[in-house]
Amino acid sequence: MARIIKRYSNRKLYDTQDSHYVTLAKVAEIIRGGEEIQVLANETRQDLTAATMAQIIFEEEKQRPKLPVEELRRIIRSGLPV
Repeated sequence: MARIIKRYSNRKLYDTQDSHYVTLAKVAEIIRGGEEIQVLANETRQDLTAATMAQIIFEEEKQRPKLPVEELRRIIRSGLPV
């Protein structure tokens, strides 16, 4: 079962398992540790997992680019709906 992270309207993330607020960096650490997560909007219960993971990648790429441009191009070309 996935660890549930609630995202509030003020963009704060709340780890329901450990009962405290977490940063995007902490969510990335949880994922790197092998845990499955699910990020849900607190009010609507909308699944925001993919958007949150994309945000983690974006923030990490801003700080220390790791992905080659060609890989990013491949991801975009793979048919993400616009």
